[in-house]
Amino acid sequence: MSKTTLTQFTPSRRAVLAGLAASPFALAAGSHFAMAQPTSGTLSIGILDWAETGIKPVFAAYEAARPGVKIDYSILPGDGPGLRQALLSRRLANKLPDITYLADIFATQFANAQVTADMRPFLTSGGPITMTSLAKPFLDQYLVTSGPNKDGIFGLPIGADTVVLYYNKKHFDDAGIPYPNDDWTFEKQIEVATQLTQKNGNVTTRYGLAASVPWHATYVPGIEAFGDTLLDENNMYKLQTEAAIKVFTMYWDQVKAGIIASSPQQTQLGGGYQAFGAGTVSMLQSVRALTPLIRSVTTDDWDVALEPKINGVRKTGMGSIAQAITPQGMANNQELAYDYLNWFYSEDGGMKILAAGYGTVPPVEALYNSPIWTELPGPPYDNRVFAESIQYGAMNPTSIPADVQVVVDTELAKAEESVVLNNVPVADALKAAEAVINEAMARVLAAGG
Repeated sequence: MSKTTLTQFTPSRRAVLAGLAASPFALAAGSHFAMAQPTSGTLSIGILDWAETGIKPVFAAYEAARPGVKIDYSILPGDGPGLRQALLSRRLANKLPDITYLADIFATQFANAQVTADMRPFLTSGGPITMTSLAKPFLDQYLVTSGPNKDGIFGLPIGADTVVLYYNKKHFDDAGIPYPNDDWTFEKQIEVATQLTQKNGNVTTRYGLAASVPWHATYVPGIEAFGDTLLDENNMYKLQTEAAIKVFTMYWDQVKAGIIASSPQQTQLGGGYQAFGAGTVSMLQSVRALTPLIRSVTTDDWDVALEPKINGVRKTGMGSIAQAITPQGMANNQELAYDYLNWFYSEDGGMKILAAGYGTVPPVEALYNSPIWTELPGPPYDNRVFAESIQYGAMNPTSIPADVQVVVDTELAKAEESVVLNNVPVADALKAAEAVINEAMARVLAAGG
């Protein structure tokens, strides 16, 4: 295994736009997966910076399973703007790796810019991983729904991650409160969170619940639970609907009351998982990927539960990162790339290694009940929660351009601040946010984004 240090290539803005507007790479049809294991060759993989520690054992295991094969990996920025710039730069310099990591918000953009290749040829190549192997809700995050690459799949999810409820068992035991169960509603959650909250005068010293309200994995499920959608038929945001106002109000009312720690409060506490570990929040809405960190900082016993129902409907946020073969990888190193991906998603391959670190629920449906992750020593103990919650996943619309998502996150954070700190009515704050967001959406769509 080797690590490549990249020399940064910085294209002009015109060159970047040209890359985004490029026509899709035409894949050669009829290729078939060779079942014989490769015995030589080098596979280059671009990974996100924060994933390096966890993925290096996977690379080492693959090299051990394929004597003579080497993996040469390079580091990509873990933040959205940095990742986009790095991969577009490498595309224009013709220096893409054979396989690259990506986030769901870049699926369409990277497909159109020829950064990633359509993965359907791999999924229909005759290997063990097929179109029906991976969890559809997560695979659909990389399904391009419009434009020249419509119906193509431009990424394979690395893990199946949905939002669940982490809870501190000691806090519940000390208060004599039964643990969360599958019948919980949002109202019950707030009732219990209020009981668990501790204050010194008007200052909250322990929050009953930590939930990042301006995060799409919080508000999208709520809006869907009230029977509406985030976007209209023209791909514009609908933040002035009854459903949107209800969702943000029911969360922000509790932030104002000092019961819920949203993003700013969590930051003040050192981060959501750190606050949970320190016992300054009793419940935390978060994802499986944080489990290793929660285990490392939490001394009290804890477990997980399904997210409570809203309006009688259970919905939960979902998201993923993925990996995809690049056009260069398809053209020059397809056999080795196919072999690696089939090994990666196998129960005794990459999935076993990643799952052992507690941070990954395999996105392979056949492994939902596999002991490689369900029988890991607790906490958490109720691992069926992670697999069961997948069916309730509410996806952030894949039609949202990455540039617009940055604006969305910024404007909703501003809206939260205006409501919580300045007592601006929720409807007014959302109206202001919607105007800025839709202006950005119209601008990006007009430019072909």
